Amino acid sequence: MTGYGKSEILIEGSPCTIEARCVNGRYLELSTRIPKEWSDKEGLIRETVRENVTRGSLNIFIRQEEKGSQQAVQVDTEVARSFVEALRHLKSELGLQGDVSVDHLVHFPAIFQAPPDTGEHPDVWPDLKKGLVEALVAMTAMRDKEGDELAKDLHGRLDAIETGLIDVEQRSAARIPQERERLRERVKQVIDEASIDDLRMNLEITLLAEKLDVTEECVRLRSHMKHFRQYMADDAQAGRKLNFLLQEMNREVNTIGSKTNDADIARVVVGMKEELERMREQIQNVE
Repeated sequence: MTGYGKSEILIEGSPCTIEARCVNGRYLELSTRIPKEWSDKEGLIRETVRENVTRGSLNIFIRQEEKGSQQAVQVDTEVARSFVEALRHLKSELGLQGDVSVDHLVHFPAIFQAPPDTGEHPDVWPDLKKGLVEALVAMTAMRDKEGDELAKDLHGRLDAIETGLIDVEQRSAARIPQERERLRERVKQVIDEASIDDLRMNLEITLLAEKLDVTEECVRLRSHMKHFRQYMADDAQAGRKLNFLLQEMNREVNTIGSKTNDADIARVVVGMKEELERMREQIQNVE
């Protein structure tokens, strides 16, 4: 499911923005974009994400604004004086024109020194992790809201399948006597009625009734649907379980369609399979 979360925090006195964006995905795929100076935190970031998210294509963006105060660059005057004297001596020796200027000195990095490191820098990870978790929680809240809407849709499709199942059971029960009479009429057309073995006839009818009976399939399908609803109501991750149940439900519906060679029942079965296919597409987004 899709989701977006954002947090804004202060790290070492500078504003930092953390964004978490997630789209549908069968597995957890993580991409990060973080400041270079925090590249050593990428492993910790990935570990924190895995603790909060299990599926989806996830992007983490971390941006920090420039620090407001910067220490001035220090100039080594003695080194600069040495360079000036050396350049003037070189000018005199080679008979060059012009005088030494600042433009010449800027090409000597030794003159300019970065401010010394005053000590160990504080670990930014505690603050960074706090902001990351806040963004992930906000993203998950949006995904949960979408999940509630998805659950409503799935419950509605289960209700439609349940209605079709009741219709199949009623039509199937009414069809067995009709098939029994049809078999008897067909036998009469081939064999003289006087020579019909009633015992054999009843045996064939019984076998036919067993082939047409979809009671077991209907019971199993209804049981799968019951467990499907239970897993959706559970807070635990149920995506794989729901996907497995859908496969089993589809298997039972296919068996019902193959056993009941009837046009009216076939239309009901096609409708049930359409609902299952729509559910299968939706379940790919469920953790």
